[in-house]
Amino acid sequence: MKNNKVSIRRVKEGDLNLLAKLYCEVYDPKRHDVGEKWTEKSAHKLLKYWFDRKNKLDFLAEDDGKIVGAFFTAVKPWWNGNCLYDGEIFVAPDYQGKGVGVQLSKTLYQEAIDKYDAKYFEATTFKDSYSLNWYKKLGFKEPDNLVFISGNLKTILEKLEKENKKRPLGCGQVLYRCRVTTFFSKYAAEVRQ
Repeated sequence: MKNNKVSIRRVKEGDLNLLAKLYCEVYDPKRHDVGEKWTEKSAHKLLKYWFDRKNKLDFLAEDDGKIVGAFFTAVKPWWNGNCLYDGEIFVAPDYQGKGVGVQLSKTLYQEAIDKYDAKYFEATTFKDSYSLNWYKKLGFKEPDNLVFISGNLKTILEKLEKENKKRPLGCGQVLYRCRVTTFFSKYAAEVRQ
C-alpha cells in the first residue's frame, strides 16, 4: 500500500465475482466466526442484491489493481430525512487495521451527503467488541428503543395460524378489513377514471 492509501472507485458488475470470493475470505469461520457460512454463490447473490438496489452506494478499494475491500449500502427516505440503511463493509484480512475501511467509509458517507442529502446511517453489526466499539468511536449509538429481531418464517407462520384459530374474527379486525377494502376500492376507482 503506497502511503497507506488505496484507490477507491465505484463497483462494476464485473467486480462481483472477485468481491464474493473476498467476502467469503473475510467471513471464513476459521478466521472470524460470526455464525454465518458463506459460499461464493451466496455471497455473490447478496452483493448482487445490493448492487441492483435503487439509490445504491457501492465502492471498492484497490491496491495496485487488487481488490482489497468494499462497502455496499443504499439510501431510503425516513421521517427525519434520507438515511443509509444496513449494508456490507468488508476488507481483506491482510489490509484490516490499515485504514482501508476508513477510506471506504469516508468516500461513501460523503457521496451519501452530496448526492442524497443523507443524514443518518442505521446498520446492524456484530456484538463483538471490535466491530461495535469501532462504530461507537465514530459516534454511532445503540438506540434504547430498538432491538434486532430475527425468526424462521415457517415457525412464524405456524404460530400465526395457531393464533388465528384461537381468536375468531373480532370487531376490530372487521373494521380494519373494511377500511383496507374501502381504501383499495376507492383507489382502484380513481385509477380507472
